[in-house]
Amino acid sequence: MNNEKIKILEMVQNGTITATEGLELLKAIEEPDVKAVNPSNTSERFLRVRVTSGDHTKVNVNVPLSLLKVATKLADVGLKLIPEEARNQMQKNGINLDEINIEEMVQLIDAGLVDGKLVDVDTDDPKEGHTKVEIYVE
Repeated sequence: MNNEKIKILEMVQNGTITATEGLELLKAIEEPDVKAVNPSNTSERFLRVRVTSGDHTKVNVNVPLSLLKVATKLADVGLKLIPEEARNQMQKNGINLDEINIEEMVQLIDAGLVDGKLVDVDTDDPKEGHTKVEIYVE
């Protein structure tokens, strides 16, 4: 079993995500690789979501933009995995994750109007420790 699947199963076991969210993530990583289907597409771009706490990676999701167009639910699941303290810090900085329209964001990215870092938040929580949330296009 590959490392991503193990991490997803551990997140379900620890209660970080629900079984339904875990199943959606497992299905998403089992999708055939877009590059394998179209080897001439060497410049595939990805939406990357990283959540790290201390020296542990809690979330590491890489979604090809071509797949993201049909898998916006995965992005919604990824956003739900962001710890509450990080959400609160983002809220203080004027970022409300509940107001993010994933479909609109995908359209902007696809049109080339958005690139690079979309979200970059660092927080220090007494319970979780240092948490860093990054969402970016690469």
